[in-house]
Amino acid sequence: MIAAIVLLVLAYFIGRRPVKVDPGAADPTAEAAPAVAAAPSPQPEAMVVRGEKSTTLANVGEASMSLQEQGNTLRIEGGVGRNFATDLKAILDSAPSVRRIDITSGGGYAVTGLEAARIVRRNNLTVRVRGHCASICVALWAAAAQRQMEPDAVIGLHQRNAQCDALPSPAREECHYQDQFATEHDSSYSAWLQAAGFNQRLLDLQSRTASEDIAVLAAPQLWDNGVDFNVVDGDGTRMGRAEVERFLAGKFARH
Repeated sequence: MIAAIVLLVLAYFIGRRPVKVDPGAADPTAEAAPAVAAAPSPQPEAMVVRGEKSTTLANVGEASMSLQEQGNTLRIEGGVGRNFATDLKAILDSAPSVRRIDITSGGGYAVTGLEAARIVRRNNLTVRVRGHCASICVALWAAAAQRQMEPDAVIGLHQRNAQCDALPSPAREECHYQDQFATEHDSSYSAWLQAAGFNQRLLDLQSRTASEDIAVLAAPQLWDNGVDFNVVDGDGTRMGRAEVERFLAGKFARH
């Protein structure tokens, strides 16, 4: 079942780097279908999508943001680009009726993502994950007043990526040197996760998953590790764990 869930996240990464999928404790381009080994993994039983280090600087595009449900919901889809926090603030300032963000994102730039997380917290917003929310996107979700996921949505964790190896020398060496002291992002990101109930097992999973990989977690694993959130269906009706597991079993049995 988890192997099927992870394919939802893979859809975002297709076209970026070659991937190999390996179950274990996870940003990737493939033309062939990834192979999934059926081996058990240690707790918290995450699926790790194995990628390869990029040799070029990533260029994260700007997410689309649109108001829905009579202006009460902001739909966000795409990367956390350099203007993400600025665009988010501008929309919220112009539409104070927004109470919820529905997001699908594979992440992006850490600085703008953390600023966006602070904006989410200041505005006391609910954040609902649709499809997937990975990397710095998780900070936005964790910072929400209420966290929601649709039953087949997944969360993706990994280390920060300074992209030093994509730089030419001597800028590459200078980047690695500076990166040794870049603790503000790590402490801020961990603080958001801890506030949302992520236990030490998940924090360790995030810190040991290489930046080119993604550790993917579905609702049951998040519940098992203390994360405070609700699962809702497409109409916003809350779903219990047994209902979520039946939904997932039924959906992925058809694939």
